[in-house]
Amino acid sequence: MKQKLKIFYTVTAIVFFAFLFTASSTYKPIPAPAAQITDLTPAITPDAKELTRITNDNLQEFAASISPDGKKILYYSVDPVQVGSKRFHINVKTLGQQGTTPLLTEGCHSPSWMADSKGFYFTYAIPTKPVIAKSKIDQGGISYISPNANGDADDNASFMKAAGKILFHTKIGGEYQIAMLEPNGLNFTLLGTGFDPTPHPTLNTFVFSKMVGLYSQIFTYDLTTGQQTQLTSGNFNHQWPRYSPDGKWIVFQKHTKREDLKPNQDYSQHLFLMNLGGGNVKQLTSGKTWNSLPEFGSDGYIYFSSNAGNSDVKRKFDNYDIWRVKPNLVD
Repeated sequence: MKQKLKIFYTVTAIVFFAFLFTASSTYKPIPAPAAQITDLTPAITPDAKELTRITNDNLQEFAASISPDGKKILYYSVDPVQVGSKRFHINVKTLGQQGTTPLLTEGCHSPSWMADSKGFYFTYAIPTKPVIAKSKIDQGGISYISPNANGDADDNASFMKAAGKILFHTKIGGEYQIAMLEPNGLNFTLLGTGFDPTPHPTLNTFVFSKMVGLYSQIFTYDLTTGQQTQLTSGNFNHQWPRYSPDGKWIVFQKHTKREDLKPNQDYSQHLFLMNLGGGNVKQLTSGKTWNSLPEFGSDGYIYFSSNAGNSDVKRKFDNYDIWRVKPNLVD
């Protein structure tokens, strides 16, 4: 019996060492799993064409605004090296040409053009509370519309031609409100809850977003009658509505909440079009990108901010550039 056990252990040892020798001579290191890179390839739907990147640098660029004559683009950049309101800078770029010209630095953001394509309104965030200000492309400098803040967050100003007033939003009592001012800063008027208003190019109406339950929806507001009309619905956030130059279309951004995502669904935001009644909705961008702050240009393109073309594993919502796309506006 002992002899049989001795033979068994001997054979087992031989087999074991033979296995080690073979394994060591044929061993190849197992490669580490490939890094999970988020696919941020630019993508559009059949309802859009001519997707083009307009800016490409290390800053974050937002809120493109196209001059009424279609020649220049205003936008603000965020410098990650700075902190607080000093991160914000307003720039101007001549479309079709290389290079960008810095206009205003430290605390200036959210620009929108005046009708003459020479001046612009913007938010000046250096004071204790942000205020609405204005400047000239060729002259620079900062002039206050009103020397004091009207609320806790005066922002997103634009000139409403039909009313002859400046339309913007602010925060009062912790809630965003739509407001108006005379161009001289007088007659501050609150119109109701909401944010991101923008005027119709010719009519006495404007479009804006406000919360309905847990989600933001898009509304129109008729200044003549005071009537509000809801255009969107559903469990999505609909934000930043902007009219087309002819006033027949509204572009906006749309995304769901993280907690509403389905398994394997990407957390993305895309651009959509709808007519003035909220119908004939068209999706313009697609894929895993985050596309925001769309603005129609007089050249027929929609300009917007996007992280398309970047690789952002953790989706930190940075590395934004200005892009443009041409929508299909056929009814």
